[in-house]
Amino acid sequence: MFLVAVIFSMGLLWLMGLRYEFIIYIEIIFGFSFFAAFAWDYTRKKKYYCGFMALFDGLDDKTLLAELAEKPGFLDGKLLYQILRLSNKYMNDKLAEAGATNQEYREYIEMWVHEIKTPITSAHLIIENDKNISTIRIDDELNKIDHFVEQALFYARSTTLEKDFKIEKTTLKTLVQEALKSYSKQIIEAHGRPVFENLDIPVFADRKWCVFIIGQIIANSVKYAKENLILTFEGSSFDNGCSLSISDNGIGITEADIPRIFDKGFTGENGRKFGKSTGIGLYLCWKLCRKMNMEISVASSLENGTTVKIMFPKENLYLT
Repeated sequence: MFLVAVIFSMGLLWLMGLRYEFIIYIEIIFGFSFFAAFAWDYTRKKKYYCGFMALFDGLDDKTLLAELAEKPGFLDGKLLYQILRLSNKYMNDKLAEAGATNQEYREYIEMWVHEIKTPITSAHLIIENDKNISTIRIDDELNKIDHFVEQALFYARSTTLEKDFKIEKTTLKTLVQEALKSYSKQIIEAHGRPVFENLDIPVFADRKWCVFIIGQIIANSVKYAKENLILTFEGSSFDNGCSLSISDNGIGITEADIPRIFDKGFTGENGRKFGKSTGIGLYLCWKLCRKMNMEISVASSLENGTTVKIMFPKENLYLT
């Protein structure tokens, strides 16, 4: 394009009758001006786009890019900037729509859970007044339904945990005892007994959510128990917090399953063998721990029991 312009201008100047030396002089000035303008345009665009990429790389929330980026002063940059703003608005509208849909679904699940608990409680009371072998078996199945209903409720709430979150000072012993109350019957039926070691350790946590997490671990221990289940709850203190270890003497977990134990829907060898697992319980525990600035890990070997360790930070980031 530049060469075409040079040739055209030279021809035009020649037709105007200018001397050859004068034409060359004008073309040199024209060429220098063109390259100077090109260099200036390239420099400012490069500076803008480098700053744009640096801003993008430095943002934790990439959706804020359109709000924080400066509007460029050159035409093609202005067009791209406008497209970015429009696409960002479209994305925010879609996110708001999805958020409203999820909120509506969560509210429906919560309402359904509260409604379904009423007939479950009524059924428990009917069985309590007419105990026999058949009704006791029905009561056991109702307990399983109750467990899954509670799991569904906490799963629905886990997406907006920060709205239903209350940090308070408690102890590991209090959390463990509250969780055990919900599973006392199942532990007795498994001929189990709890063992407590060093649980008088203060901790800042949300009692409701932590009791649910501990309850899920207890439920797994009961589900895959051998004869004479022993559940050991042991607390430990560290400089940066404390931990609660929950150990059982159950059938254990194969080494190959350990890396995927917290994956959503993963049932593993035990789930396939016994057909009792949904793969949601431990996934929920991991998800909730992560949101509450806690850590959870599992150590196990086949036929040698399982230990689940929950780490509580010294100062919870969600402390209010």
